[in-house]
Formats: sequence, C-alpha cells, structure tokens
Amino acid sequence: MNNGASGKGLSKGKVKELNGLVEELMQHGFREANTTDELLTQHRNMAGVLDRIRRIEPKLRTTNGRSRMENVDHFTRWAIEQGCQVEAVRVAEHTEYGGLGIESTGHIPAGQSIITVPRGLFFYVTNEPRFRMLLDLMPGAMMSEQGNIMLALALIMERFRAKSFWKPYLDLLPDRYTTPLYYTTEDMAELADTEAFLPALKLCNHIARQYGFIRKFVQEKVDDLRDCFTYDVFR
Repeated sequence: MNNGASGKGLSKGKVKELNGLVEELMQHGFREANTTDELLTQHRNMAGVLDRIRRIEPKLRTTNGRSRMENVDHFTRWAIEQGCQVEAVRVAEHTEYGGLGIESTGHIPAGQSIITVPRGLFFYVTNEPRFRMLLDLMPGAMMSEQGNIMLALALIMERFRAKSFWKPYLDLLPDRYTTPLYYTTEDMAELADTEAFLPALKLCNHIARQYGFIRKFVQEKVDDLRDCFTYDVFR
C-alpha cells in the first residue's frame, strides 16, 4: 500500500493531529473507572477519540470489493487444490445467523469426517524472516501475555502483501464483525444491567489501548506495517 498512517498521503498537520489523538486515547484508556457511570463515560470518551482517529486515518480496503458469497467458489477451489478434503457439505449464506456457514448436501453418517485440512493451510506465525523480525522487535512481555497480537499483525501484513498465498482465504473474511468493538455508545449503554456489560467494556478498552501502543511502535520500527496499520484494520 502506498498510503497510510505513517504520513504518506497525510499532511504534517494531520500526522501531528493523529499522534495527539492517539496520546489522548491512551490517557482515557488508563484512567481509573469503577462505577457504571464512570465506565460508560470512559467508553464514550474513548469512542469519541476513536471516531476522530478513524476520520483521519486512510480508509484501507480489506476486501476485494465483492460480496462474500461471490468469493466462496474461488476459495473452495483453492482450498481443495491445496489438499483440503470436503465431503457432503458446502459453504452457504445464512442471513438469520448474520453470515456464512457450513450446510450439508446430503446424509452424513455418524462419525464421518466431512472436512480435512492439511497443515499447509493452517495460518500461523512461522519462523519466516519478516515474522521473526517482528517477534524480535516487539516487547517480550507484551508478546508472552498477548500472543494473539502477533497473529493479528501477521494477518494484516499478509492482507496487504501484493501476492499473498492466502488471498482466496483473506478475500472470504468479513469487513466487520458482530462484536462489541462495533457497538455504538448507545448499544453499550443498553448492556449496563447485563452480565455482558463489563466484558464488553473491557474488550473495547483493551483493543483501543493495544491499537495505541502498537501504532506508535510500528511507526518507528516496522516497515511492513507502517502504511497499513489503522484502527479499523486492527479491530
């Protein structure tokens, strides 16, 4: 990509504004909040800053512009060509569940294996030099506590790689998810009297703080992420 949060495509003034907003986000994220009202106020403040950040950061497209169902056939052919075995099932759209799912194409006897995936189709962080470099650069304590961060960063690197082996898989991923990271502040307030309230707030706070920390880190040290790490891409 040739435009990103590092400043390519952004004026010096916008870069300075963005850096200031990230600092403000981190200050809100580490502010102590205990009561429901304090927690909601903290979330509202962070959401407001993130909205301003998102308006400045470049809009990087993480899909190929087609509907997910249009990408299913290509993905399925690619997976089978790479050794995936699929028996008596297919990928189909299930709007009542909000996305794609697996459905049977016939009777499936008990105990029958319906999908076999070879290790070569597992996406994981390998000892490839670019991943090794990132692991070496990232603070050790952070990586030992949050191994999922490395997987997320590896996915971002692969998504914006010009000729990625994983493109048919990545093209099938949705561009948004049904998690609290996409809730409005009004949605979050409606959770206030439920068991989901605190976990949802903690998730939003946690991901926002991770974004702020990682953004400053990759801007200084990681060329492969400098132009494609934004809040929208990360979440």
